[in-house]
Amino acid sequence: MSSEDQRESGTSRRAFGKAAALAGGSLVLGLAATPAFASPARPDAGRNGYARRAVAAYDALQRFYYAPDVKLYAPNHPAQPGDNPYAYVYPFSGVITATLGLLRLDRRYASAVRDRDEALAGYYNPSPVSANPLSPPAPASPPGYASYLLPPLGQGGDLFYDDNEWLGLAALQQYRITGDRAALQRARLIFALIRYGWDDDPGHPDPGGTFWTQATYNHDRNTVSNALGVEIGARLYLLTGNRDTLRHSIEMFDWVEGHLKAPNGLYWDHVDLQGTVDTAQLAYNQGNMLGAAALLHLATGERGYLGQARDIAERALETYDFANSFAADVPGAVVLFKNMLLLHSIDPDERYRGAQRACADALWGTVDPSTGLLPAQAGLAVNTQAALVEMQTLAAWSPRDYHLLL
Repeated sequence: MSSEDQRESGTSRRAFGKAAALAGGSLVLGLAATPAFASPARPDAGRNGYARRAVAAYDALQRFYYAPDVKLYAPNHPAQPGDNPYAYVYPFSGVITATLGLLRLDRRYASAVRDRDEALAGYYNPSPVSANPLSPPAPASPPGYASYLLPPLGQGGDLFYDDNEWLGLAALQQYRITGDRAALQRARLIFALIRYGWDDDPGHPDPGGTFWTQATYNHDRNTVSNALGVEIGARLYLLTGNRDTLRHSIEMFDWVEGHLKAPNGLYWDHVDLQGTVDTAQLAYNQGNMLGAAALLHLATGERGYLGQARDIAERALETYDFANSFAADVPGAVVLFKNMLLLHSIDPDERYRGAQRACADALWGTVDPSTGLLPAQAGLAVNTQAALVEMQTLAAWSPRDYHLLL
């Protein structure tokens, strides 16, 4: 893919979350899929009601985005000028996690998860030609998932560390729900790539941190590319006992704490190689650092990490308007809530569940009943519709299952 395409892709991924950054033939779930979206504004739909919403949103996703011949998804609906035929790997990762959320509610979604696995293989690059020239010596990159499909379905693309990390978290969730050891191996492969992306040049401003991408036009180190790595590494340690993954997770967590934590206790977005910090406080960054602290608490037993997770959640509850401000940032809201609900499984607080359901209800009130889609002025991105599915699914999950979210 061209540098122009990659810049556009990177900009769109960074933009999600900014709007809310400082604002306050149907598959079934053992339930009938609802063709009409009745009573969308009910304050509490009940678990079965949320499950029916999730099915309806998923059915709309499949109807308007899915290409069954290749098991891939269109990037937008309606299609926008210059669109690729299929979505980048980052939005496709959102479809994967949405499908996994449904699988926990109904095992009949197992075949859909297998379809996602088959399609994901089209993004896999076993021998990337890109590398990390800023961290000498720079051997060839380990394998990973390119930003776009490789031939014959696409032209390929650079490797983005956060793209791969979203996939790594999905793989860990898949393994913990299904026992699929291929998914666990995928997470291990991705963690090897994350370690390769670490900035080990002590001469850089704010030395350390995992880069955002291997693309030559961007050398930022981001909260997201490090916090996601912490979550993967800590979870791998909990599953396998590999202390190297835990050590590197702590190193990444400490780097974010030292270089991207804002005075208000939330987290800035990234720092470049000139030492300039982008001070946007995006919802998904807060969620990922919350989850990173919670998982490090589980991995180490240190209560200080639990205190940090609680503090991030508290500040998020004070900062974001969960019922009204996330319509432009549904993927970011899902990330924040998944991590809050993970924390709830460790340290129960009903405010986390209440905020998540309030957001799910508010979003459902905006769904177009004729299509099952969220409204869009210039095309609805596939990962936003997938996030609507996941938002309703989260509200339908039993609290007993929250520990499976990451």
